[in-house]
Amino acid sequence: MGNQAESVISQIAEPDVRPIFPLTSSSARFKTAAGGGAGTPVPPLDSVGVGIDCDRVAVTPIRPKFTNPPLIERAISVHFAELSGFTLGDYGLFWSIIRDGFPLSESAGRTPPNIEQYDGFRPAEQQISIVDGGSLPRALFRNATSGELVQIQPDRFTFNWIKTGVDHAYPHSEVTLERFFDLLTLFERFAADRGLGALQFDQCELTNVNVVPVEDVGETLSDVATVVKLPDVANPCRSVRLEQQIVGSRHIFTDEDGRPLGRVHTMGQPAIRAQDSALAFRLDIVARGAPLSTGRKGLEDFFNLAVSAVNGVFLASVTQAGRKFWGEQDGYSI
Repeated sequence: MGNQAESVISQIAEPDVRPIFPLTSSSARFKTAAGGGAGTPVPPLDSVGVGIDCDRVAVTPIRPKFTNPPLIERAISVHFAELSGFTLGDYGLFWSIIRDGFPLSESAGRTPPNIEQYDGFRPAEQQISIVDGGSLPRALFRNATSGELVQIQPDRFTFNWIKTGVDHAYPHSEVTLERFFDLLTLFERFAADRGLGALQFDQCELTNVNVVPVEDVGETLSDVATVVKLPDVANPCRSVRLEQQIVGSRHIFTDEDGRPLGRVHTMGQPAIRAQDSALAFRLDIVARGAPLSTGRKGLEDFFNLAVSAVNGVFLASVTQAGRKFWGEQDGYSI
């Protein structure tokens, strides 16, 4: 995956192996596809959102409901000033508090900070991080049955909901946010009891991972354009044909005075299910920005806006046929 995709996907459960996506009763995994198909003549994803009222995204809740949405994972994350007294033993101590609900554990490399800046346009650039060899890792505590995952490191806390089967329905934003805050409260109390101090939050992230199996909409990746808006890229000559399409966009959402509150990053690309090489199209939408004020309310206010911003960009990124295919119940006009 290129550096732009890496900057967008900073908090999903398994960034090196695509997140779990079940098409059958058994779990499957997706990774970036090596090839793809041409899109059909539809508006380019890079222009999606031009007609969206930014004030509506920032103020009016956008909460569409689908009977069978393509969402396979949601990640809710906060970044904070590093807890200097946090030690390797603290991973195990915190796990003992939540172990009944998260019996599986593993470790991974730390997720680097990704802070939104608003000082003008900056093209995607390669980022290089120098990591102390003795730095603490990221711990993952998982419940394979419920699909819930908690990730902690000295400067980040993340909660993931991951779809585990075709009958595992997404519990909707209100439920996942409530679960996130309940678990974050436990971590804050743990930090206070250990004398690590209060968490000083400086960035919030909300990620939705959507996957559209090709077999659900047709026979080739070009058929994905019936449900997802893909740009029409003409073949320049007979001997040159489109093999793969990766699309992306970046939106900013503001307050009523035009001051930036956060960004929404979108990345769409072909994907492959590892177990049988089945093709799909993956659409990741990430909202990121600083808390809107201090304390818990600042986090809650940002995430409420982030949910609407992500939902608005999703609705603008898919076709009316797609919304009907996934069983939209509300009929939002976006």
